[in-house]
Amino acid sequence: MPKPTRTAKQLQQMLVQRIEALPGLRGQQTDVHRGGVIGLAQEEDGPNWTVRVVSDRGTHRADIAQIIRTLQMQFDLDE
Repeated sequence: MPKPTRTAKQLQQMLVQRIEALPGLRGQQTDVHRGGVIGLAQEEDGPNWTVRVVSDRGTHRADIAQIIRTLQMQFDLDE
């Protein structure tokens, strides 16, 4: 069964809402804020979108990555 789709703007808004609910991240700029959602060539059962990385990879946060993965499993990008 196909996943529901959302626009890049909707996905970004959903991500920002969840990220800003994390302790200490309200008002902080992340790659989700700066880079936004971009489409990918979908591989079998893989996501068709991701978040553009614009910051130093040393600032990677596992909690934000988990939020992205969770939404990737729930929604596809409406292209």
